[in-house]
Amino acid sequence: MFHRVCIVGIGLIGGSFGLALKKHGLAREIVGVARRDSTLREALAIGACDAATSDVVEAATGADLVFLSPPVGQMKATCELIAPVVARGAIVTDAGSTKAQIVRECEPLFANARFVGGHPMAGSEKKGPQAARPDLFQGATWIVTPTTQTDANALSQLENLIETLGAKAIRLAPDAHDELLAVTSHVPHIAAAALVHSFLGSKSENPVASRLVAGGWRDGTRVAAGSPEMWRDISLANRDAIRAALGEMIGELTRVQTTLERRDEVALLRWFEIAAQERQKH
Repeated sequence: MFHRVCIVGIGLIGGSFGLALKKHGLAREIVGVARRDSTLREALAIGACDAATSDVVEAATGADLVFLSPPVGQMKATCELIAPVVARGAIVTDAGSTKAQIVRECEPLFANARFVGGHPMAGSEKKGPQAARPDLFQGATWIVTPTTQTDANALSQLENLIETLGAKAIRLAPDAHDELLAVTSHVPHIAAAALVHSFLGSKSENPVASRLVAGGWRDGTRVAAGSPEMWRDISLANRDAIRAALGEMIGELTRVQTTLERRDEVALLRWFEIAAQERQKH
């Protein structure tokens, strides 16, 4: 489907994208980009790309598909570098966990290429090419965020590619994406990190706390092991929606606190029942 593919940020997501393209025979040549030599060596070793470099301009020159997977805070600067060198008519998409700022800043930069915002909802707290898998996107939701400026053919091509990789393409407006992801992804990560910080307080007061860590704590804090740099950038890029969602969560916690103060068994039971019933649906 593509002659030259450039993957910027060939870690877990970018590496999996490269492996998936190769599995389905969709790219003649894949060039991976990363800052660290060790990452480039690992990407080559697992076969996620055919060539690897730290020079994003070199990698993007002549590319007819560019997949951007660096930290979201680096998206605009990266697009400014590659916009003049990608092939005319190239599709440029990204894997950023926030969309409104990225789309607003990056879409206008491509006069001769076609930018389509995207977010494959797949991955884990693990990072690096060594964690990449060709089936990572199988069964996953892959959000695309077209605007009134989005090229219809580019959108259709990207959605066909997504479906070929086994994911389900869903269209959302960039702002709607960010509002929903604040609730379903960003605040849960912040809550997981907050649980870890709370644990640190208990641990400092009583070292035996480390021996009492249970499955619930491990399950609830798993995502807190993710990249701090990535989550800093996501939190800042989507700060308004996250602040609103945090307000909702604080309201729920306050409600539980009040219920406990009142020893209201009925209300407390109902609160847990609603949560259990909803969780069982997903």
